[in-house]
Amino acid sequence: MSDFKPGWYAVKRLQDGAVDSWYFETRQRVTLTARVLPNGDQILLFRSTPQQPYLSKTWSSAYEWLPTAKPGDHWDNDKYGAAADGKTELPGKFSRSQREPSARELSQRASKACLSSVDGLSCTREIHVGIFFDGTNNNMERDRPSKGHSNIASLYDAHLDDKVEYFAYYVPGVGTKFKEIGELTEDATGKSMARGGEDRIHWALTRLYNAVNRSVNGFDLLDESETKDLVTGVFSGLRTWYRLGDGKMESIFRDLDRRLLKQVADKRPTITRLHLSVFGFSRGAAEARTFCNWLALATRGKVGPAEVNLRFLGIYDTVASVLLADSSPVGSGLFDWANKTMRIPEVEGAVHYVAGHEIRRSFPLSTARAGGSWPAHAKEYVYPGAHSDIGGGYSPGDQGKARGGRSSLMSQIPLNDMYFEALNNGVKLAPFEKMEPLSRQDFKIDTALESAFSAYLDWTPANEKGENLSGSRRGVMENRMEQQMQRYWRWRASKRDTAQFRAMASYQHATAQDRTDLEEGNLDWQADIAHARTASQPSSYTFYSQGMSHTVQVPPDPSRTQRDLLAAVDDTTPIPGEVDRFFDDFVHDSHAGFWLLGPVSQADKNAFANEIRKKNAQHAALLKAADAAAEHGMFEGAVQARQQAERYALNHFEQRVLAQNPKASDDGNPATIPLMTDKEAADLRASAGFDGWIVRNVLGTATRREANGPGHYRRVFDRDHERLQLVDEAVYQSGRLGDAAKDGIDDAVESARQAAAAAKERAQRAAGQAVDNAIDAAGRAAREALQDGLKKIIQPSGPTLY
Repeated sequence: MSDFKPGWYAVKRLQDGAVDSWYFETRQRVTLTARVLPNGDQILLFRSTPQQPYLSKTWSSAYEWLPTAKPGDHWDNDKYGAAADGKTELPGKFSRSQREPSARELSQRASKACLSSVDGLSCTREIHVGIFFDGTNNNMERDRPSKGHSNIASLYDAHLDDKVEYFAYYVPGVGTKFKEIGELTEDATGKSMARGGEDRIHWALTRLYNAVNRSVNGFDLLDESETKDLVTGVFSGLRTWYRLGDGKMESIFRDLDRRLLKQVADKRPTITRLHLSVFGFSRGAAEARTFCNWLALATRGKVGPAEVNLRFLGIYDTVASVLLADSSPVGSGLFDWANKTMRIPEVEGAVHYVAGHEIRRSFPLSTARAGGSWPAHAKEYVYPGAHSDIGGGYSPGDQGKARGGRSSLMSQIPLNDMYFEALNNGVKLAPFEKMEPLSRQDFKIDTALESAFSAYLDWTPANEKGENLSGSRRGVMENRMEQQMQRYWRWRASKRDTAQFRAMASYQHATAQDRTDLEEGNLDWQADIAHARTASQPSSYTFYSQGMSHTVQVPPDPSRTQRDLLAAVDDTTPIPGEVDRFFDDFVHDSHAGFWLLGPVSQADKNAFANEIRKKNAQHAALLKAADAAAEHGMFEGAVQARQQAERYALNHFEQRVLAQNPKASDDGNPATIPLMTDKEAADLRASAGFDGWIVRNVLGTATRREANGPGHYRRVFDRDHERLQLVDEAVYQSGRLGDAAKDGIDDAVESARQAAAAAKERAQRAAGQAVDNAIDAAGRAAREALQDGLKKIIQPSGPTLY
């Protein structure tokens, strides 16, 4: 700054990371000095006395001015939970909309002061880079018009980005468009199995080299075309068919580092330090954790001349479901790029916000804890709400909730909390008063939401005495998650009949599709309760021996979860009105809204309608060819053509889609989809082909949703490696083989075939013939689906692919 004003200034950083700060009363007088330690603690070194009223020091415009706390607030006041204590917490009860930084937080920020300018050396520079990994099926550009963009997008918008000292890079969620890596359309496999995650992480790593070069030379080291080739190339680039090691990545980045050093050699300023902050949500949080682990391997702590300082990791509700998720009988995620990469690395500060009311089996949580140990400088909080109530992604009005606009989305609270945590840890986010108006609007919080949230916190006190804080297998995270879920069950049980369920304000304001989803999802909830009651009743078993029947009484044998479920459901203690409103108006039902079948996004709907139109045209063309063959006396050919035409006949739901969408669907003519119910599940499975077979025969559900309802506890993983889920791996490799075959790449086909064979061999050794049979069955189904798919794109005139 160029204008002097009395106050605290950062003047020097010591080798241990501490910052010396002086209070300038005038340009020539210092009346207080303090040393701010890296964790925000303060040591007072000099205070004005009558004997020595000041120190003679000259103020410099290079010094960084530090904001001062309100009178009476001291640096050791931890009212916002600023200190990392190595355990899982509940969010604090305070007004987010009126929040101002405490003295403790200001002290933390002072410890992160940027001292490249303080040193007064114009020939050196420190830069700040933020990487933002969005969640599965979250895309900032696509979602912004409906105000359904995630918290990651809002934080990205808030990060300074002058392309000289400050850089921000946004990574769209898996399954969505990302043209920089060649993903020009939405990808169903990206949404279901996280395909494209590895490419996104590699792309983000290349940004660090671009940032350093641009800060010095004014242009990127890698242009867009070269980056795409590097990231997506299998043989000369970074992509792998299945992540079995990091040697290729390390070698490529060594070469990239040498190239960067040549570009910046003898140039000024020299980039001495790269302060890195990484954010992520959902699978994007898993990408963020993998990114931080690969960072150490790829850079060995330096990007060109710049020392890498991993300053902050801010993640929302990590879901590392890569390959088949935990909802499958044998899958648990943590495969491929997510294998052995979930540990929180050495970082100055890390914060993890998790969803206490996420009820989908496909969304297991990867906690920050690694076994029985907590990473240093990490904090973890359990918030009420579903997955996207924490990381964002719902639009106002979804399921009839957040009717007051974006400010009334539950995700606004963890958004603001993360914003303050990031600022406290030195992330270069713009202060509210300097944000662009639209960005500032993103952080507003409705007062009704704050009131209901506070009421819920009062209703859910932490049971410290009943919790296991030792870090054992069922530690504090599991206890807190279970307590949150029991509260959710208790509220949900208060809507005991259809009339009470339909009387909810959110139901009244929901769309027809949302109402259908909610009612059918509620049937799953009722089934969970019924199963728990059946398991809690004695039963009998009759068998026959020597011509006589014998009946044995079997005592009740409910699981612990079923016992807890019934205890919550049968509790008739009244629920406070504000708590009821909190769940009704602000917490989404993620189970009801999670479709395993049917198009989700508008791009999905357009593609779905267009495929049905093509299928119908193929059916008509084959019938026409059959008629022509019959007219020329080619009766056998006519019969074959009609038989083949039957493969393209539209089912009832597809006929309804075609009737609503007679013309090609695109952004200018978006497709509309008829109301989907569980009655259409069979038709939707048929439309989905092999994916539909997986839903019915692997995931085991006859509905459009997961097989279970909300009556279970969320799985919590505290490991970072895959378990022995070899059937998953073999099927996954078979899928990659199919992709390669369709692409017609001989080398890629051979590589994928070898990987599939190796996976099958490992599965056979581990589990014997039963596993082999399962793999062969899945393989046959995959081959048949692939053959069917190839047949569908053969024109009647001959084997021409289009």
